[in-house]
Formats: sequence, C-alpha cells, structure tokens
Amino acid sequence: MKIILRHLLAFSKEELNALKFMNIVIISCLFLLFSCSNNLKDTNLSYELDLEKTEIGYPVNLNINIDNLDEHYFIEEMQWSDSSLWISDSSKVIIKSSTIDTLYESLNINFEITFWDTGKVVIPPYLLSVNFPDSTDITIFSTDSLHINVDSVIDSSIINIQSDKPIKEIRFPYEKYRLALILIIIILFLFICYLWKKRDSNISLNSIKFFNKDPKKDSVKKLNNLKFKDISSEVFYNKLSVILKKYLENQFYIISFEMTSQELKTFFDDKDLLSLLEKIDSVKFANKEYSETEKKYDLELAKKIVRKLL
Repeated sequence: MKIILRHLLAFSKEELNALKFMNIVIISCLFLLFSCSNNLKDTNLSYELDLEKTEIGYPVNLNINIDNLDEHYFIEEMQWSDSSLWISDSSKVIIKSSTIDTLYESLNINFEITFWDTGKVVIPPYLLSVNFPDSTDITIFSTDSLHINVDSVIDSSIINIQSDKPIKEIRFPYEKYRLALILIIIILFLFICYLWKKRDSNISLNSIKFFNKDPKKDSVKKLNNLKFKDISSEVFYNKLSVILKKYLENQFYIISFEMTSQELKTFFDDKDLLSLLEKIDSVKFANKEYSETEKKYDLELAKKIVRKLL
C-alpha cells in the first residue's frame, strides 16, 4: 500500500487528470456494452427439409424457425418470393397443409408439400416481414432456394406393367323392375296430357261429380222439407243459408261456410243468388222479420238457384 501511494505521489497533476478521464471512458464503454444489446443480432433463422429426395405423391415437410424474437413482435407479411407461382399448377405440386405457431419468443412455420412431377424441383425463398416494438423499420427474414429431387414410384427395372382389373358392372336392385317403372311413367304422362286437354280456362268453377253423387238433388230435397210457416225469420233463413252453402260446397268444392256473402259474390255472377244472400244477411245482422209470403218466395228462389246454377 505504501508503494502504491508512493507511485501516485510521483505522478504530476496533469497525469492524474488524464488517468481519471481514461477511467471514466472505460467505465462508460463497459456500461454501454453490457446495458445495450441488439436483439436483431441475436435473432436466429433456421430452415430445413426433412427429405432431400422423394417420390411422386409422398409429402415433404419444410420447417422454418425464427428464435430469440422480442416477446411483443408481430408479423407484417408472409409470402413466397415468386408470389406462389411455383404452386399455381396443382398437377405438379401442391401444399397439402401449413401450420404457424407464434410462440413466446419464436416463430415456427411448417409446410407439407407433395410433388406430382418427376425431376429436380426448386422451392423458392420464403419471406417473413417481422415488426419489433422498439424499431420503426420492418425486418425481413428470407430462406434460400431449396432443391429437391422427385423420382417416379415405378421401378425402372420393371418391363411389363400389369394392366388394371376390368371395371365390374354394377347391377342395381331395381333393374328387374325397369320395364314396369317405365310403363308407369308413360301412363302418368298420358294421364297428365289428358287432364291438360280437358281443362277449360273459360269456366272458373267446374262442377265435380266424382266425389259427390248428386249434391243438386240432395239440396232440392232438403229445401222441399224446409218449413216456412209458424217459424221465425231468424230460424228459417239460417236453415236456408246452411242448405245453400252446403250445396255450393259439395257442388263446387269451395269453403263456403268460411266465406262471407261478399266473398261469394266474387265467385258467382247470379242476380237471384246475390239477392237471396243480401236478405239472409239482413236477418242475420239487422234482425229483420219477413212475412210468410216472402219466406215462401225466397224458398222457391233458392230451389231455382240450385236447379240453374252450374
């Protein structure tokens, strides 16, 4: 210690100042060296093909890894250097699947590629644009072009290739019913043509007698049994309305019981029917009372309507 003090006392004032300045510079450089680290220099890009030689139809995996990234990095863009032109023809090459794993401080990309043509194939570089939060510039990582040889699955030593088995004829279970089905289709077609020719566009409502034997006869019979003497107008005209609407329903297949008189007028252009419907409404809604002479007249009018209305 005494020796060190003796040497320090031997230095002049200028030399001591220079020594202090040098110590400050060395300490500052060491501080900057250990406190500042460039993450981009530590970032490591690696890529590899699991096979350098393959056969048609067998997949090849291309793995791309970027390690030591900043934990807050994000990807701006990922693309092939030729804008995917090399996979535009799916008859030669196709990317079956691709996966991307954005881990904590690393990025992993995997492509499963299948080749459908023989020869030497060049996989173009793959570009990745990564943005770091402490940098204003986008950093671009790029792989190199990768070469792979694709061979045929057919052994060159094979001279004769066995031909494919003949296509087996499939017999469907309805083959034995073919003629019967064709005959049924023809009959249905002819029946549709018959119905089409029989239709009459000039008549809006056609009487259908297939499902009803004789609704006109039944209605006339009910009207003959209807009494008009010693009975109120409300009861008489209500029964008359039921018989008349039942006739319209059976003869023309319309929902007459669910239709108003005004709606029935749009279907039938008959003055007698319209007059009778108005009188039925006057009793039903206005409680009008009519004489036996008027009731008898309306009963005969209803019979007349049933007989003439087609």
